[in-house]
Amino acid sequence: MFKKILKWVGITILVLALIYFLGPKPARPVLSPDLPLVSSNLVQLEKDIQASEATFSLKPDNAARIVWADTTLKQKTKYSIVYIHGFGASWAEGDPIHKQLAAKYKCNLYLARMYDAGVTSPTAFETLTPENFVAGAKHALAVGKALGDSVIVIGCSAGGLLSTYLAANHPEIKALVLYSPCFAVYKNALAISTGPWGNQLLHTLMGDYRDITHYAPDRANYWLTRYSTNGLLALQQSMDAIVQRQTFAQIKMPVFIGYYYKDEENQDKVVSVDAMLKAFDQLGTPTAQKRKVALPNTGDHVIASHFTSKDLSSVFNETDKFLIKVVGIK
Repeated sequence: MFKKILKWVGITILVLALIYFLGPKPARPVLSPDLPLVSSNLVQLEKDIQASEATFSLKPDNAARIVWADTTLKQKTKYSIVYIHGFGASWAEGDPIHKQLAAKYKCNLYLARMYDAGVTSPTAFETLTPENFVAGAKHALAVGKALGDSVIVIGCSAGGLLSTYLAANHPEIKALVLYSPCFAVYKNALAISTGPWGNQLLHTLMGDYRDITHYAPDRANYWLTRYSTNGLLALQQSMDAIVQRQTFAQIKMPVFIGYYYKDEENQDKVVSVDAMLKAFDQLGTPTAQKRKVALPNTGDHVIASHFTSKDLSSVFNETDKFLIKVVGIK
């Protein structure tokens, strides 16, 4: 009798395992590195960006914009800087660091806005996909190439993930600066979402929408405070597609990675520091041209924003040192 029970228990477990592993999985993204066409007439390019942004219902001051090295001339500069923000954030996520760097080196600066970022809609990210997520980064690079002879790409968090994809496919990028790049969520908490029944499990565990209530009002204006759980699935799908050994091996230009880490207890607990360090080791960039810098006093995942970072001066100084000594910008 006992053997029969064990037999049926074993069969039941096997059937349940088959049902799980044969369950539906989210589709694999199909990404293309091809950049869109943008106007080479810089005055017209700015008008095109403004017209496009005007078609969206955005919170105040969230629109993408060009910050000119010289507003009276609005002409191409030797270098341009492109800032690509993270998941649900905005240009303010890197403020004031990106502006300070652009001002020091007299670069045109493009502050991009990714898909659905900054919108007033309570259903943000319902239609986010890896494809339209990456499309925002590709448009940003196209704008950066119009604004400067050489482009420096700065990406924060998920913007660092997108920037990594650009760097792997566009070797003409002059340098890559990554602040707290999202190569895995802390403790790999989202990995289940792209496995069998992943979408269903994600919505069961987290609900259909995420509401963020702990942001102060001034910060809340520049970050989404409510978005669809589908956005998290799209983020993990993007990581699955981009975070590959061959992706990092294709990157050959100078790379800087800055991140919050003091000790095991005091570190970035939004994204994985271990994943950043693993990616750093896999870069095709020569050892002398890549830098990884722990910034223990920043105290937050978002290390380059005045809203969150407790040590902006170190972020600026370490990035500046990299641009001077490694990239060779004068």
